[in-house]
Amino acid sequence: MRPTAGIPAAALTAVALLALAGCTGTAEPAPAASDTTVASPSPTQTGAAPTPTATAADDVPVECESLTVPPGGTVSGEDLGPCLQAALVLADTGTLTLSGDELGGTVQYRHRPDFAFSGELETGDGAVAMSFVDGVMMLDSGDGPVVGDPESDDPDEQLAGVTGELYRVFSDPGFIADFIAAGETWEIGSETEELSPAGGDAVTAVRARSTAPFSWYDIPIDSYTVFFAEDFTPVSASSTTGFLGHTSSITQDFSGVGEPVSIEPIG
Repeated sequence: MRPTAGIPAAALTAVALLALAGCTGTAEPAPAASDTTVASPSPTQTGAAPTPTATAADDVPVECESLTVPPGGTVSGEDLGPCLQAALVLADTGTLTLSGDELGGTVQYRHRPDFAFSGELETGDGAVAMSFVDGVMMLDSGDGPVVGDPESDDPDEQLAGVTGELYRVFSDPGFIADFIAAGETWEIGSETEELSPAGGDAVTAVRARSTAPFSWYDIPIDSYTVFFAEDFTPVSASSTTGFLGHTSSITQDFSGVGEPVSIEPIG
């Protein structure tokens, strides 16, 4: 899917700024971006993710069982990404708080019985409310909710569909494994740290930082740091991304992981 020039600037930035949040699958490879369009892994093309299974002893998914996280050492992105993604799916629900140069707001998500989310975002183009429930994307940019359909002949529905799918990159943690795997090596902090994520309580977390810049779907990632709890559930992530000639930074904080959420279609 390639958005047209009519897509809001904040939506284009959303693709570049990446996301660590709830998921139903791993994104398929997307075409390379150009100087006028940006490729997005389409959520409608993601496959069903395997259901993580907790161990009786540690209550962590099997994807993390063989992962060794040496303090002060390194781990591969191909090992770390699937583990963090599976931990979020295992927890099922949560709230994601976004803060950055181009985008802010909160999103609540769940994985079962099917993936769904709803939230309110403040973008460079104004406030946006959105929901993805029962496979239907809805977007409200201030003129009332519109059912998003990128294939629709109606320009409003097409724009809502494309923009909604771009913002979903922030809200669908199905992109976690693929994104972190794009960074070849991740350095682990020598000590745990006390973190207070936005909207959540203080938690003891482990820091993992990409040891070098990398690219994600041909989008340059200058730096990326993720904090995760002892059970491998992501706590917070910060990234700096080069995109279309400018640099953007964003922080994503997870709170209420595993707690009940209320998700309804907007409107």
